Amino acid sequence: MKQTIRILSSALLLAVCLTVCCSAEEDNWVSALQEKSSDAGADTGVLGLSSEERASLLTAQSDGEADSEEPENFIHNRRRFVMREMKFNSDWDCDPTAVAAMVDQFKKRTGMDAQALQPRKPLTFDDPELFDYPYIYMTAHNSFAFSDAEIDGLKKFLDRGGFLHADDCLYGNNAFGPSFHGELRKVYPENELKTVDHEHPVFGSLLKQKFSWSRVNERGLPQVLGSNPFEVIEVGGHLRVLYTPPDIGCMWEISSPPTPSNPLGTGMHNMDNFPGMREAGYRMGVNFILYALTH
Repeated sequence: MKQTIRILSSALLLAVCLTVCCSAEEDNWVSALQEKSSDAGADTGVLGLSSEERASLLTAQSDGEADSEEPENFIHNRRRFVMREMKFNSDWDCDPTAVAAMVDQFKKRTGMDAQALQPRKPLTFDDPELFDYPYIYMTAHNSFAFSDAEIDGLKKFLDRGGFLHADDCLYGNNAFGPSFHGELRKVYPENELKTVDHEHPVFGSLLKQKFSWSRVNERGLPQVLGSNPFEVIEVGGHLRVLYTPPDIGCMWEISSPPTPSNPLGTGMHNMDNFPGMREAGYRMGVNFILYALTH
């Protein structure tokens, strides 16, 4: 039953993305996607699964044609993409406007309905609500450790098809990266993070959902990001964990950080001092999200 829903959801999203990504002009790409979005009913469950499709599945269940179990990954009354940030025992809040800024850019650049919860409401890895969201994001500077409950929650989330994006908030030069590697070994002892060669098909698929670059470095990344390689974990043959050392969140961030007396913050992490870096970060984010929703 869960596999049927996952296939339907992925197929519908992929059909939309492939239809509009083939457009030569970005305006047409957005316009076509918005038209697709307006055709669907307001009451939807798993992203891309309409209320009629869900009703059909549940009818089949009641008639004995399928499992009687309610789909575990059904999201009630939510059609939009919602990106959730994670709270854990480190300085998880170091980029307070990053997720909201990235989601805003995703909406503008794709025409898809998306949301970052405001006021902010971070999730924990042992929260049952975790399974309502396909894409979660975590970042920090410092070291951390997962509890047994958090390890169990994260493993179940990833095994069921969730996508974790972990971003190092100090360009791979602090304690978060080593801690993340160590904690992921507790989640998947037999499956460590691995650098993905830029010529590997999964890497190209991850990085080129909508945007691509004519000039890349030796890692296949936009030159402005430097050469820190991305790392991934695959679960059941599917990419489920993405680790980005180049501090993508600070490229998304619009203030550093905001305060009541200075609502725009200061410095903006200096990303605007590097031409093209903020734009590259937003484009990367769009690609990551589209990849996660279609795989």
